[in-house]
Amino acid sequence: MRGDVNIKKDVIMAKTPYVYYKFLGIHSFISTLDNSGTEYTLFDDEFLDVFSKHNGIIKEEDTIISGILTREGQQVFFAELGIKITKSFISYFVFIFDHHPTTDDVESIILGLEDLINNNLDNVDPSEIAGTMQNPSGGHTIN
Repeated sequence: MRGDVNIKKDVIMAKTPYVYYKFLGIHSFISTLDNSGTEYTLFDDEFLDVFSKHNGIIKEEDTIISGILTREGQQVFFAELGIKITKSFISYFVFIFDHHPTTDDVESIILGLEDLINNNLDNVDPSEIAGTMQNPSGGHTIN
């Protein structure tokens, strides 16, 4: 019986390639960096293999962008995942790494995406989205 407890504990505490993640809703991490005047560098990483391998999970209109923040000798690597949720809106996650994110790291994120989304549905504020969906006639639109 004690072995079962250890197995369950190992499953719950599965190792991820990232050290931190945050569900950002409809606000891009990169846009936030731009708006705050924070300097960063984007990598030319192309994750086309991940998109084609997992096209049932992520689509062509979704995005994965990786980069690095450097400040006072410290480096923070990140990957931003944007998932198109409607015709007009993209929902974002940012993942923080202690190394340059690899294709295997991104694939691990994609494979764990369903659990991340389910864990973060409670954090979605529909009024935030609704507030940005006013059309000129005053009514709400959903695209």
